[in-house]
Amino acid sequence: MTFSEYAFGRYETDIAAVAAKYHLNLNDLQVESFSPGRLAILVEKVGNCRFKIHLNLEESRIISVKQIAGEAALHGSEDQFAKYKSFMK
Repeated sequence: MTFSEYAFGRYETDIAAVAAKYHLNLNDLQVESFSPGRLAILVEKVGNCRFKIHLNLEESRIISVKQIAGEAALHGSEDQFAKYKSFMK
């Protein structure tokens, strides 16, 4: 796990719990923003792709996911966003 700002490191345990709850890869996770119990913006690397994930921690849901790096899925192939959809409302 890496942090865009040094100060986010003090919430490492809280962020690890959030990552576990949403089945995120902790080893390839970048924390762009974190407000305990309120909001998190995380970037997860999955294979050769990177996804920016906005989380509403108050409502326990993913607000949005955007692929920011890697190749887009080809028509008819596996849904790259499937693991996130179950946490979206």
